[in-house]
Order: sequence, then C-alpha cells, then structure tokens
Amino acid sequence: MNKKNVAIMTTGLGLFAFVTANMGWGGMIQELKAAWIALPLLVGLSVLRLWLQTMSWSCALKAAGINAGAGELMGARASSHGMGYLSVLGPAVSEPMRISLLGEHSAAATLIDTGVYWFSSGIFGIGGCLCAIGCMGGHRHTASLIGLAVTMVIGMAVIAGSKPMLPALVRRLGSHVPTWLRRGEEVEVKIHNFKREHPGAVRSMFWLGIVCQVLIAAEVVAIFWCQRMPIHAGVILALEAASRVVKAMGGWVPARIGMDESGMSAAFVAFGLPSASGLALALARRVRDLLEVVVGFAWLAWRSRAQNASRTFAQGN
Repeated sequence: MNKKNVAIMTTGLGLFAFVTANMGWGGMIQELKAAWIALPLLVGLSVLRLWLQTMSWSCALKAAGINAGAGELMGARASSHGMGYLSVLGPAVSEPMRISLLGEHSAAATLIDTGVYWFSSGIFGIGGCLCAIGCMGGHRHTASLIGLAVTMVIGMAVIAGSKPMLPALVRRLGSHVPTWLRRGEEVEVKIHNFKREHPGAVRSMFWLGIVCQVLIAAEVVAIFWCQRMPIHAGVILALEAASRVVKAMGGWVPARIGMDESGMSAAFVAFGLPSASGLALALARRVRDLLEVVVGFAWLAWRSRAQNASRTFAQGN
C-alpha cells in the first residue's frame, strides 16, 4: 500500500475515532447492538435489491442478444461492487470490471443498465433534496440543496438525451481524435440506438430501479423501527439524499472508512435526530457491504479456479 493510500485510510480512521470520542465507548457499544439487530433486515433488503438489479441487467443484455445466467450476473455485480468499495473512486473501478467479466461486447448494455439505475436514483435524490429543504425550513444549507437538485436534474437530462454528444466532438477533432474518445463515441451511439430500439426494456429497467430505490430507503426505515423512532416519509427521503451525498464525497476513501459514520451522524443531527442513530445505520450498512465483498470475492476466486481447470482440461485433450 503506497503512502497516499495510507494517508487516506488514516484520515478516515481519524474521522471514525472523532465520532467515537464524541459519543463515548458506552454509546458506541449501544449502537453496535442496534446495528446488529438491524443487520439481518439490511442483508435481506440487499439480497432482494441485488436480485432486482440482476433482472434489470439481464433485461438489457437479452435485448442486446447476450445470454448470461442469473448466478453469473449476481456474482459479477457483487465482486465488481466489492472491488469498487475497497478502491479509490469506486464507480471508476467497478463499472469497467463488470464489463470485463462479461466481455467487451456487453459494454453498451451494461452502461445502459447503469444509466437507467442512476436515473431512478436521481429521481429519489431530487425528492430527498426537496424534503430536506422542507424539513430544515430556511436552513443555511438550502442553497446547497437546491444546487444539488439542479445538478441532478442536469445529469438526468444528459442520461435521457435523445442525441449522442460525442460524435460532434469527434468530427470536430478530425484526425487528431484520440483512440479512447473514438471508442467512447462508438459506445455512446450503441447506447442511444439501444434506447431507440428497445423502449420496452428500458421502461422495465426503470421500474426495477425505482423498486431498488425504495428498498434502499427501507434500510433507513429498518433503523428507525429497531430504535422505535417515529417514521416520517419526508425525513426518510431527506436522510437518503444525505446518504447519497456522503457516498459521493467519501468515494475517494477506500471503503469510505470514517466518512459514512461521521457523515450520517451529522445528517441525523441536521434533521433533529440523535447522531447515535446515524452511526447505527452507517455501521449496519458497513457490515452488510463487507459481507457482500466477501461473497463477491469468493465468487471471483471460484470463477477463476473453474476457468483455469477448464483450460487445463482442454490442453490435456
């Protein structure tokens, strides 16, 4: 591990220690108990969400004429997510890994799946920002929340755009266009062709994504229920929007160590809720994510071993 990664990890652990010091070890132990109680609920919700995401990805692949088993897709998603979770700038690692596990021919369908999922996430994110503004009422962060909502709207408009943007740039650069940009143009054109030729598949993927967002919000509900706190839909959506911001801001830290705990504790305080509950949510999600990492890496090791055995058998014959 290089010095940069060590410094990043140290920063994250320092944030975690700061949260723990302010709460005290007694409070920390209590929240660990609360997280342990909520963990089975979060794992169950996560498994269901993984299955729905697999259905969405399979829908995109089948529309593109690519057949892949559900087990293979779930394993590929879990392992790529685990690699991204433990790496700096997770999506920049996990998405290329998902494509490489199935082959380059799956790039357009895989990116369509990702784009539709982000679109459904953006809808909940915008709703969460509006709920946060309503919950905090005139708070100094209102302008930031509005800016975040506008940014999400712009991002969704780009995803839903009817015309590809890269071809014009490639034509303008002419013979000076880099190879990676030309490949990006080809993939973007395939994505837009897919949306035009398979609107039914895109709609199905969108609604699967919406259900996945509901399941993510249900994780917050699970923590509220375990701690016998009153459940309010607006607050749940606002907290989930805050969670998305925390994940985006902490994406440069491997496993977001310390970022999730401090960020969610601060978010709960901002909405007049006990910081301990935010810590319990972050801890339960962390354990859930680490379990997914173990399962994903175990599948990756099994797949590699099976492929090596297959090659050895083929060479022997």
